[in-house]
Amino acid sequence: MRKNKFGIRGLQRSQRKDGPVYFWIPPVSLQKAGIFKHKTLGGQFDKAKKEARMWNQRLAEYRLRNNAPRPVLAHIKLGTVGDLVRQFERSPKFARYALRTQQDYSWMFRSIECQSVHGNRMFGHLNLSEVTRQLAYTLYEENVSLRGSASANKAMNGWSSAFRYGMLKFEQLTSNPFADLDMLYSPPRRQRWTDDQLSRFIKAADRLGDPSIGRCALMCMELVQRPGDILSLKWGAYDRHERVWHIGQTKRGAVVRVPETRRLRLALGPIRRSVPVSKGAEANERYVCGTVTGKRWHRRNFTKAVRSIARVIGLPDELQIRDLRRTAATEGASAGATPAEMMAVGGWSSPTSIRPYLVQTREQASSFQEKRDKYRRLRCSRKN
Repeated sequence: MRKNKFGIRGLQRSQRKDGPVYFWIPPVSLQKAGIFKHKTLGGQFDKAKKEARMWNQRLAEYRLRNNAPRPVLAHIKLGTVGDLVRQFERSPKFARYALRTQQDYSWMFRSIECQSVHGNRMFGHLNLSEVTRQLAYTLYEENVSLRGSASANKAMNGWSSAFRYGMLKFEQLTSNPFADLDMLYSPPRRQRWTDDQLSRFIKAADRLGDPSIGRCALMCMELVQRPGDILSLKWGAYDRHERVWHIGQTKRGAVVRVPETRRLRLALGPIRRSVPVSKGAEANERYVCGTVTGKRWHRRNFTKAVRSIARVIGLPDELQIRDLRRTAATEGASAGATPAEMMAVGGWSSPTSIRPYLVQTREQASSFQEKRDKYRRLRCSRKN
């Protein structure tokens, strides 16, 4: 973390109607791992400084405990776990993963292959025949305690893919020890934005000088996409003739063609007309939701700016901009959209993927009862 204007790492201030509120913000990587969390320090500056220094001291102690040189797998032999994952990383199957998935899996492989098992032996040095289901579950439990269940689940999915590939390449590997480990899953996120919250957020972003953030939020909602994909959109991705956005999704590599809603068309109309078409390619390369300088938002700066705007209007911290995709999908399901229609817009690969959005809403319940009443009236008319 860099030092800021207060001279204390991680100390931030947000100005509200009733006065300033101070926060301590740890590194993003440690937040994701669940090791350190964002702390609200109140409105008194002296007290906030004291508490921020205390949290920085705890952070320094944590880093001192965990800053030992990381072990590295050396002398990789044929038929070992380390040999398997390297063959897997060179395979056409691995190349088909999205770049982000490849990077995450490789990091997980390098980290877990160096964990000690069977005494002082590294997991990556084990022969494939030595990897049992019981050992796989032990590794899973260790990673849950170290990194949390979400990270451990993703790591085990990566190892399961590697061993599934190994079953096709190594004669001694006849089963996948990482398959069906009965992993612990956190309950799905259910947070959804209301129309009022979204409208107030967009107005606050305009008022605070960050209109591109409000524009990104609106596009996430209206196009049913993730914030990262919206931030990467350039004006060249819009087909003016068909009024359709061509969006490449980084998570799964899918490309979707999403028509605009009337609400989005009215909001983007004046901005779109201000983009000089005469400059052709130069105009098409401009980011739709770029920074003041026209560059793409850095993920950390974007997250920080979003949270600052949300706190100004009193939105809860657990409500995140990524929840707008869920809000939009749930709204579509409540409106009666079919699974195929939802998949075409959101880029989901199977009906199973949209199951979390088919939740019980008041609109769905009302629609159900209206259909029953209509059916009863029709049945009575036929009898008469």
